[in-house]
Amino acid sequence: MPSAGKTVVGLTGGIACGKSSALKRFASLGWAVVSADSIVAEILATDRNIQKKIHQRWGIDVFDSSGNIDKSVIGRIVFKSDSERRWIEQLLHPVIRPIWTSFVQSSSSENCLVELPLLFENNLHKQFTCVVTMYAPLSTVSQRLSDRGLSHKEANARISAQLPIGQKAMRADFVLWGGGTIEFLNRQVDALVSNLP
Repeated sequence: MPSAGKTVVGLTGGIACGKSSALKRFASLGWAVVSADSIVAEILATDRNIQKKIHQRWGIDVFDSSGNIDKSVIGRIVFKSDSERRWIEQLLHPVIRPIWTSFVQSSSSENCLVELPLLFENNLHKQFTCVVTMYAPLSTVSQRLSDRGLSHKEANARISAQLPIGQKAMRADFVLWGGGTIEFLNRQVDALVSNLP
């Protein structure tokens, strides 16, 4: 359950639906925000135990010339294989959750937002005052992933690895349209924030 006296929003949605842009807007409005993706990046860069287990599983090829984990290589591995994706999720999620829950509990802000792409997949909705799902049409998502350098096949693998965006939207308390301009998204966030308890 959310921390007493705080409004804790869980932000989720499909890949390339505008979660990061929405998080930035919440932050600009004075909210304390934390992103699961940023936590993962920090864990992969600093947690020696995690690095060792990844090395044992996938070998030296997932490390770059500087000895750092190459997230793009891991992405190619885990989105080709459900079993490999489940393995990395089971490795990381028990480490990620205490970090964002501690962030919320220790924050001096009464308004906190946690961005979790797999919020519904991990049955975490009861941890939040409310859940916001970012929604964008498949054509927009596919174009954004293409712009990030992913092939059509890679993009489809990442999209299909999550719950369908329609299901996430139906389970959310609020849905924000991430398929338009940044200005339109910002106005939606502003309106939502002004109506939250």
